[in-house]
Amino acid sequence: MLFSLILAAAFDAGDPSSWVLSARLSKDGGEREALIAAFTAADGGVGELPLTRDEATTLLDDPRTELVYGEKTISIVAPSMLQRQRKDHLDLMKMFLTPERLAAGAKFARENEKLLATVEEKTQVDREVIIGILMWESKLGTITGDYRAFNAFTSQLFFIDDANAVAMARKDEKKLIDSAGQQRRVETIRERARKNLVALVRQCKAKGMDPLEVKGSWAGALGFPQFMPASLRWAEDGDGDGKIDLFTMPDSIASIGRYLSEHGFAKDKRKAVWGYNHEDAYVQGVLAFGAKLREQRLSPDGGVAR
Repeated sequence: MLFSLILAAAFDAGDPSSWVLSARLSKDGGEREALIAAFTAADGGVGELPLTRDEATTLLDDPRTELVYGEKTISIVAPSMLQRQRKDHLDLMKMFLTPERLAAGAKFARENEKLLATVEEKTQVDREVIIGILMWESKLGTITGDYRAFNAFTSQLFFIDDANAVAMARKDEKKLIDSAGQQRRVETIRERARKNLVALVRQCKAKGMDPLEVKGSWAGALGFPQFMPASLRWAEDGDGDGKIDLFTMPDSIASIGRYLSEHGFAKDKRKAVWGYNHEDAYVQGVLAFGAKLREQRLSPDGGVAR
C-alpha cells in the first residue's frame, strides 16, 4: 500500500515513465468500483465467468497491475499511428506473396492437412484463407507478442487522455487530424480497451488462467490467431482435449474457421475477413495469399511451392 502511494505521489501526467495504475485507480475511487462491478457482473459474454468481489479486489491489488505501457499508449493514440499501421500493412502485403512465404504456407498445409480439411468441411471456410490469416497474424505461430494483455488494456483505458495530451503536443501530430476527430479516436480506444479488459479477466476465470500472465501484441491480441479477448466467444476446441488454447494450432485453426463462418464467409469472403481485421490491405493480402495457395494445391503438379 505504501509503495503504491509513493508511486502515485511521483506521478507526472506529462512523463510516461512515472505512470502507474494506482495513480488513476485509487482504492476508494469510482473508477475502481466500476471496474470491479464489470468483473463481477452476473451477465457477460459467451464463455465468461464472473469474478467474486474478493477475486476482483485481489487482482487489482496485485503489484503486477501497476505496469503501464506509457510510450506505447502514446504511439497508439497518436494520429500518425493510422498512417504507420497502413504502411505496415502495405509493406507486409508486398512480401506476402513471395515464393518463400508461399512455400511455408504450402508446407504448413501439408503438415496440417487432416485438421484443415475437417475444419473446412465443418465451416465451409477455405483452408487456405485460414492459413493466410495465421501467416499474417503471427507468421504461422512464430510471432505472438510479449506485452502483458491486462496491462496493455489498463494503459489504454486509464491513461489514454494523458497519452493523447503528450501526443497532440507534438506539431507533426496536431496537423494530421482535427480535434473532434481525434477525440472520437480517444473514446474508441478507451471503450475498446474497457470491453477487452473485462472479457480478458472473465475469460481467464473461466479457463483457470492468471490474467496478469497472459501475453499478446501491443494491442492485446492473443495467441496464434491474434484474437482480441472480446472475440474469444468464437474460440473453438480443435483437438478435443476439452479446453481452448490459442497457442496451439488445432484450436487456432478451428477458431479462425468458426469466426469466419459465423461472420458470413460462405456469402461474402471479403466481408468476413474484413470483420477479422478492418484494413483493406489485410483483406486483399489474406485473400490473395489464400487464392495462390489454393491454385497450387489444386494444380496437377502441385505448384512450385510443393
